[in-house]
Amino acid sequence: MYNKGLFADWVPKPVQLLLIALFLFPILVMNGVYTGNISYMAGSLGTYNEWLVFANYAGIVGMGVSMPIIFRFKLAFYTKYLMLRTFLLLALLSFVIGTTDNNFVIVACSFLIGFFKMFAMIEVIMPVMYVISPDGSRPKFYSIFYPMAIVVPQIVGYLMTKVGFFTFWQNANFIMAAIMLVCASLAIIFMHNQRYDRKVSLEGVDWMGMFLYTTIFMAMAYFLSFAKQQDYFRSDTILMATAIVVVGILFYQIHQRLVKTPFVDFRYLNNYQVIHGVMMLLMLGFFLAGSSLQGKITRGVLGFSIVMDNSFNLWMIPGIVLGSIYSLKWLTKDKSFKMYILTGFAAFLFYYIFMYFLVSPNLSYEQLILPNIIRGFGMAVLFIGVWIYALSNLSMDATLGVAAVLIVTRTMLGPGVWSFIFNYFDGIWSLEALTNLAGKMDASSYTQQVAMGMYKSLNLDAMMISTKRIYGVLILVGSAVMVYVAFLNFEGLNTRRMVLLRKRLKGETVKGYNRDVEQKEEQKTEAEAASGAMV
Repeated sequence: MYNKGLFADWVPKPVQLLLIALFLFPILVMNGVYTGNISYMAGSLGTYNEWLVFANYAGIVGMGVSMPIIFRFKLAFYTKYLMLRTFLLLALLSFVIGTTDNNFVIVACSFLIGFFKMFAMIEVIMPVMYVISPDGSRPKFYSIFYPMAIVVPQIVGYLMTKVGFFTFWQNANFIMAAIMLVCASLAIIFMHNQRYDRKVSLEGVDWMGMFLYTTIFMAMAYFLSFAKQQDYFRSDTILMATAIVVVGILFYQIHQRLVKTPFVDFRYLNNYQVIHGVMMLLMLGFFLAGSSLQGKITRGVLGFSIVMDNSFNLWMIPGIVLGSIYSLKWLTKDKSFKMYILTGFAAFLFYYIFMYFLVSPNLSYEQLILPNIIRGFGMAVLFIGVWIYALSNLSMDATLGVAAVLIVTRTMLGPGVWSFIFNYFDGIWSLEALTNLAGKMDASSYTQQVAMGMYKSLNLDAMMISTKRIYGVLILVGSAVMVYVAFLNFEGLNTRRMVLLRKRLKGETVKGYNRDVEQKEEQKTEAEAASGAMV
C-alpha cells in the first residue's frame, strides 16, 4: 500500500499542518556555514576566510549533486526511513562542524549537509504544494512559497549572526543540531512507515558521472574561493584547480556518450529557455555579487558592526513581500512574462542607482532602508521568474538534471565569478585612487601620527572612489541586461496540446496520456519547487 502523504492516518489535519511547518523551516535554513558568522569562525579557528567561503560553496555543490538522484532515493526507500536518517545525519554533521577545527572536515561536512538536506526537502515539498495551492496553480504556489523560502533564511541568518556575536559561533551549529534531533523525534512518532510509490531500484545510477560532476564543481568552488588569496594564476593550486575543471569536463563529455542514462545530460542545456535561463541567472549573480559592495561601505567606511550590517537583510523582507504580492497578481492573470522579468531587473538597477549617489562618509543607516526594500523586491521577482522560465518546458528527468546545474549557477557560479571580477578590479582601482590622492603629498612634512591618520583617511577615500566606480559599471551593464531581456522570446508553445494533436493525426491512441503527463508534471513541479527553495 502506498501513501503520498507524510504522516500516519491517525494524526489530525491541524497537527499535520503544524508538523509540516516544523519540518520545513529548519530544512530551509540548515547550513554547514552561516555566512554572517564567517568572520567569527575565521578568528576562532585561526584560518583564512577563504576556507569558510569554500565550505559554503561546497554545501551548494552538495545540493546540486543530490538533485538528479533524489527521486530514485524517494522511491527506493520508505518515507519514514529516509526522513529519519536524513534528520539524524544533519544533526551529526552540524555537531561535527561545531566541534572541529579542521578546515577539510568543515568543507566535507558542509558538502554532505547540502547533499542530504535535499532528501528531506523533496519529502516535505509535496504536502506544502497542496496546502498553498490546492487547485494545482503553479504561479500561485511559486508566488507564495519562493518568497517564504527567502524570508525565513534571512531572519534566521540574522539571528544566527547575533548568536555568534553575543556568544560563540559554534552555538549556531549546536542549535541546529538540536532542532534536527527534535525533528527526528517527531518523525518517529507521527510519520507513517509506507512507500510513496512502487519501489525503484538504485541500479542504473551513474555513480561515475556523479563523481565527475562533484569533482568539476568542487574545483570551481576552490578556484572562486581562493583565487584572490592565492594571487590568481601565479599559484600552483589555482592552476591545478583550473586543470581539473578542464580535464573533468572533457572526461564527463566522453563518459556521457558511453552510458545510457548519464548523471546530468548536458544535452538538455541546448534548450532555448534553459540557455537564456542560465544567462539570466548569471546576470542575477552579477547583481547579487554587487550587493556585497554595500558591506564595504557600511563596515569599511561607516564602521557598522556585522550584526548591524546584517540587519539590512531584514529590511529586504518588506520588498520580498511586495514582490510576492506582485507575482501573485501578475502571474495568475497570465500577463506578459517579459514585463515581469524586466520589472525584477529594473528594481536591481534602481537599487544600484540609489547606491551610486549615496556613497559618502556621511551616509546614515536610515538612508539605506529604501534601497534594500527595492533590492528585496527585485530578488523575489527574479528568483520566481527566472526559475519558472528556465524549467517550464522540460520533462521531469530533464528538470532534475538542469536544476542540478542551475542551483550551482545561481548560488555559486553567478555571484562567485562576478565577485572574483569585482575584487580584481576593486584592488586595481583602489590602488590607483590611493596613488592619485597621495602622489603629491610629502610625508616628511608631517609627524608620524598625523601621517598615519592621513593615510587612514586617504585609504577610506580610495575605497569609496573604487566602490562608486564599480556601481557605475553595474548601472551600465544592468542597462545592457535589460536590453538583452527585452529581445528574448518568452512566449512558448503548449507542448501537451502539440503532442495530442500529433498523436491524433497519426491515428495513435491518446488513452491514458493525460494521466501519465499529469503524474510526471506533479513530480516535475515538486522537483522545481525543491530546487528553487534550496537556492
